[in-house]
Amino acid sequence: MFMMTRRALVALTLPVLASTLVACSDDDDTPTAPALQTITQTAAATAQLSTLVTALQAAELTTTLNGTGPFTVFAPVNSAFSALPSDVVTRLLETGNRAILTKVLTFHVVPGRITASQLRDGQTLTTVEGTALPVSVANGVVTVGGARVTTADVAASNGVVHLIDGVMLGSLDIVDNAIIRGFSSLVSAVQAANLVTPLRGGNLTVFAPTNAAFAAIPGGAPSDVATLTRVLQLHVVGSRALSSQLSNGQQLPTLLTGTSLTVGLTGGVRVTGPRNFASVVAADVVAKNGVIHVIDTVLLP
Repeated sequence: MFMMTRRALVALTLPVLASTLVACSDDDDTPTAPALQTITQTAAATAQLSTLVTALQAAELTTTLNGTGPFTVFAPVNSAFSALPSDVVTRLLETGNRAILTKVLTFHVVPGRITASQLRDGQTLTTVEGTALPVSVANGVVTVGGARVTTADVAASNGVVHLIDGVMLGSLDIVDNAIIRGFSSLVSAVQAANLVTPLRGGNLTVFAPTNAAFAAIPGGAPSDVATLTRVLQLHVVGSRALSSQLSNGQQLPTLLTGTSLTVGLTGGVRVTGPRNFASVVAADVVAKNGVIHVIDTVLLP
């Protein structure tokens, strides 16, 4: 009969026992959590953010948001973009308006990783675009730049994403707004009169004629720069005046020296210049440097 010594038995048993223990240990391991994705990848994987992803691609910002960061992104959901006039979204996505789109998107990005618990009422965040972003917290609801946070603290490998219900346009000045809102005749006139830079600064009120209003000018828009400049200056007030701040009979001094517009509030809002009047057809398009009121007639000096 074959006899095995105790030493040999131990030698054979230990490796088997060791391999069994390892196998049991492997079976008992807790599953490893999947690695976090970058902000760009997280947005691409979120159905509610498909329009935002399209915008990021158009502005060539996907690589930036794949970078090290960290970043905090306030991400407008698809319904937020749908709430804008469709032609505004279309113009934002046009190649020629990439600089404006970049202003809009980088206004939604803040350097650093900021969770919802770190946001405070009255806080101001400095965006990548450079414009300050105000924070409001009331009854547990967080709003940034007027948009409500609907889903907070979506973790990413290079930051955090908060979903919001509005597209924030607070970084756009009066000229930017005129471009994306389709005031092409006004924009062309402003460019011809070399008034683009003045209308990007200050704190102004612009009574902006529609394209149809320019087309209706008797004899057409002035062709000489001096006259065109006077016409445009008559439409600009040197301070911000929201519609709620207007009163009947109020005088609004314009950038055309010595000339004011008279406000009338009977049967709607009307402004009267030296030679004619115009009715306000859309009020309070708020811009970074003022406000636009849309009018149906070009005022003449």
